[in-house]
Amino acid sequence: MKFSLFFILPLVLGIYNQTFSQSLPTILISYHSESGKTKAMAEAVAEGVSQIQDVSYILKPISEVQEQEIINASAIILGSPVYNANMAPQVQEFINSWPFEGRPMKDKIGAVFVTGGGFSIGEEAVMFSMIWSMMIHGMVIVGGEEVEASFGASAITGEGDYAGKEIQEIFLEKARGLGRRVGEMVMKLY
Repeated sequence: MKFSLFFILPLVLGIYNQTFSQSLPTILISYHSESGKTKAMAEAVAEGVSQIQDVSYILKPISEVQEQEIINASAIILGSPVYNANMAPQVQEFINSWPFEGRPMKDKIGAVFVTGGGFSIGEEAVMFSMIWSMMIHGMVIVGGEEVEASFGASAITGEGDYAGKEIQEIFLEKARGLGRRVGEMVMKLY
């Protein structure tokens, strides 16, 4: 009896650990923000993800992200302010640092959000540039919940009624919707 228990107990414990200790799929929400506006959008994206059960998230500025977090993430939602109709140089450097050998990013979900100082200042161009970079890595791109957020979430932060204020609720809700949609897609795929 002792002999068989010696062999059966590790087997049972191994099955238990595989069944009950699997980690949740994780969404990496990362951003660059100097004024705090892009950070506010990132926090709203995280609120949206948190509404989906059985999905976890990591919310960090790109300067704090470790390579293993990029590799382990089921999805990456990336945010940038608009800099002269381009993504912030720090965001481009971050994307350029992603591992490429063996294509570890292939088939991960990707999504983007941006903040721009004014209307027609390059929000969609920046979103597309970030999306193209994700696609080079083989990522699968997901847009927001609403047609007005088809390419991702964006916010106007410095023109007209939006100047000198916190991010307006209409933009934060687009960010929440993006987070929810990516969370839902992660649950369907993982």
